[in-house]
Amino acid sequence: ETSIELSSNCSNDVELAQQRETKEQSSCEEASGDAAQENFLPTNKQLDTTATDQLSSLQDSSIPTSILSEMYKSIHTSISLLKNNNDEMPNGSNHGLTPQSAERIRWAHDIPYYVRPAIPALFNLLNSALRWASLLYIDASVAEMLISGLELTLSVVAARVIRKRMVSRSRWVGVVIVAVGVVVIERANNWKHQRQVEEQPDDGVEASSINEDDNSNVTRSSAQNVTIGVILIILQSILSVLQDIGEEIFMQATTFPAMMMLGMEGLYGFVIGLIIYATIGNKFGIEDIDDTISMLMNNATLRWWLLGLPFLFLLTGIFNIKATEVTSAMTRNVWKNLRTVLVWSIALCIF
Repeated sequence: ETSIELSSNCSNDVELAQQRETKEQSSCEEASGDAAQENFLPTNKQLDTTATDQLSSLQDSSIPTSILSEMYKSIHTSISLLKNNNDEMPNGSNHGLTPQSAERIRWAHDIPYYVRPAIPALFNLLNSALRWASLLYIDASVAEMLISGLELTLSVVAARVIRKRMVSRSRWVGVVIVAVGVVVIERANNWKHQRQVEEQPDDGVEASSINEDDNSNVTRSSAQNVTIGVILIILQSILSVLQDIGEEIFMQATTFPAMMMLGMEGLYGFVIGLIIYATIGNKFGIEDIDDTISMLMNNATLRWWLLGLPFLFLLTGIFNIKATEVTSAMTRNVWKNLRTVLVWSIALCIF
């Protein structure tokens, strides 16, 4: 009799469990059908409320604790997946972003899709021209330190002003230290050129009277060259930061693909640069086109450089654009300071 009672109880429990499963499946199917008809996804608050109700009802039942624990994990895993689908997380670093950040860059969505890369492309073209021109007036090692420091300082300012990104106090302290270092480097470089002119030897009284005018002219010329180089570097750094923040906004806020951004930037820059080169290159003394073609025809080394440099620019462009995509323009300019170490190391080995 006892075994009969146990078997009947077990069969009743099985039937109850099957009925409960059938009801749960039917309720889930009805809920999913209603959601599909209304094209509705629950909000995070509704998901949390539903999960709490389900868990409280399960705890009141006679289900063992181990099974409840596994069900608890399964429910919360499903909720986390649904939350990730509902919340559109921005690409790259969202550190310091506020609701004002989205409002500040709402204009980016109004720009036509294929016109967006033209804005950073124009900044890239101009800052590249100014960067190459600055090397005519200032040493590459000094220029690299000034450019890296200025771009880092200005990128933090641009992130706060343009992107409305909150910047911690420790980062502002770092910006001030870098800015002071940039000023020290510029003053030391200017002082070095003046000392080089002053230390030139004079031969005799007549020679000294002749060299006095020459030295004054050289000093003025050297000081002017350094000043021109510093001005070009400042303008180049401003344009470079605008390019970086533009790429960040378009890639992260409007989800523009990074590699397409890089390719279309190059295409726009090539077309704009070719038009400028062909139309006003000779008129304003920017470039002697005939002399350039003659040099390329007679010098094989220059032809190899003409092929190799675009390939190097492509590699650096890929690394730079991907770094901006996954982090931010500000973080990218922090890591770009490692270039200074490489430039100085190579310059010391060569010279």
